[in-house]
Amino acid sequence: MSVKIWIINQFANTPDVPGHIRQYELGQFLSNQGYEVEVFASDYNLTQRQYRKLKLGQICYSENYQKLKWNWLYATPYKINNWQRYVNMVSFCITLFFVGLTKPKPNIIIGSSPQLLATFTAWLLAKVHGCSFYFEVRDLWPQVLIELGGQSPKNLLVRGLAWIEQWLYRKSDRVIVLASGAIDHVKHRGATTVHWLPNGPNLTEFQNNITPEQAKQHYGIPLDCTCLMYTGAHGTANALNTLVEAARILDHQHSGQVLIILLGDGSEKEDLIKQAADIHCLHFKDPLAKQEIPQFLQAADGLILTLKNIPLFQYGVSPNKLYDYYASGKPVIVAVGGAVNSEVEAHQLGWAVSPENPEDLAQAILSFMNTPQEDREAMGERGMRLVQSTYSRAAICQKLSKIIQADIH
Repeated sequence: MSVKIWIINQFANTPDVPGHIRQYELGQFLSNQGYEVEVFASDYNLTQRQYRKLKLGQICYSENYQKLKWNWLYATPYKINNWQRYVNMVSFCITLFFVGLTKPKPNIIIGSSPQLLATFTAWLLAKVHGCSFYFEVRDLWPQVLIELGGQSPKNLLVRGLAWIEQWLYRKSDRVIVLASGAIDHVKHRGATTVHWLPNGPNLTEFQNNITPEQAKQHYGIPLDCTCLMYTGAHGTANALNTLVEAARILDHQHSGQVLIILLGDGSEKEDLIKQAADIHCLHFKDPLAKQEIPQFLQAADGLILTLKNIPLFQYGVSPNKLYDYYASGKPVIVAVGGAVNSEVEAHQLGWAVSPENPEDLAQAILSFMNTPQEDREAMGERGMRLVQSTYSRAAICQKLSKIIQADIH
């Protein structure tokens, strides 16, 4: 009898659309190992702000997607992060619970944050079905609401989410964290059996035959300038205003020598475009499907990651884009602080500067431009070796499979 595993994350995606695909890749691996895997996600795509599969009146559309059974669930639409976002979350939970009740009993349910209400609903379904429950902690909610959103710890919503968070830590059979620095946090709040399974790329996707020169020509990037890229969300947490202001400094001093591309979408993008209206070296591009990102990164000389300067990001993040950067074999410039900066410095993967400091970031970009090509290539090669040893999606999936095997035998 085959082992049935459910993976639940409201924001899970397949590779043909923009967004993270961790649940897809975990599910693919487990399916290839002989498990029966179902994924439950919202059909309302956050990046595209539209429904993709559901027709009017439908609450669930199920399809077989490359060995996975994928359940696209109804959730109410929203455009900006106001009260409609919370209605969206609650509506997804209601749909998930009733759809989950109609399904045959699984052996294991993996509920993935940041949507704690959906994770709690997944835990409830595990109790109803009498199966094991794993809590995958992608982001530390509600701590992010306090530090990034400016909410008071005494806020009723924050207190409610904190209660759910602690309940899940205590009641889950296993807790999986993506950031190694989060282990102490979750143990302090009640978790007992904790595993570190970080984000990481599927390395086979980065084994493309396209050269950097061919990639630049394909994407219309001039061959005679240094090209730096940021790929991913354009939200408050990403502090891309820092990169815009760094680009302004470079635009004044080194016009025509550097091109900085910001690829992606998010709540801050329109404001960022307005902020950068007079900056010639900065270009914005619309999101690409996840499966095209490896080819797009080949067109870059170097890659940039910025985040807000808050304590949580010093220990509690596992930026998927950073490991994609490593896998592309390109040097990186990070303005994050904490564990991320320390890793880049310790392994000599590029430049690490303080977060939210445009002058330091601009200086790092200048240093990058003045560094010989062979030294930059050596940085990229060290990044690739680090991915292979620590962040390979295949190695992470193997660890998860061993955990599951220990529970079903």
